[in-house]
Amino acid sequence: MPNKLPERCVSREPRTGRLVMLTRGKVGFTYIAGSKTPDEYNRAAGLTYEQVEAMEYGALLGFDGELADPDYVREVRLELGRPIGLIQDPHELPRMQLLPRSERPPKLHQPTDVGNFLPEFADVIDKRKRPSWG
Repeated sequence: MPNKLPERCVSREPRTGRLVMLTRGKVGFTYIAGSKTPDEYNRAAGLTYEQVEAMEYGALLGFDGELADPDYVREVRLELGRPIGLIQDPHELPRMQLLPRSERPPKLHQPTDVGNFLPEFADVIDKRKRPSWG
């Protein structure tokens, strides 16, 4: 798995929101100073959403599990309807036409930064590990 992960990426420490540097293979993180958001740093490094999230889980839980595998993270992000692939600049995304109010789906909370250890990720993993009876 480590060959699929970047050497480093930037995230936010979940409790304080401070910027942190995550290092491949190292549990934990290092606080850093900076004026950009994590997605700006990671986009400049050419990283994907999957790589950053896998690094976050590796930094928390260790790099030897499936959560630290960007391919596994990609599958889960697809199930959740989260962005995949290279981190996009929100200002460069194509403008979408709005549907009439009556046809719009309910608004979901979308994090503005990459890397806030999405809580839904655990829900999807729990569902995958439950035995199917049928």
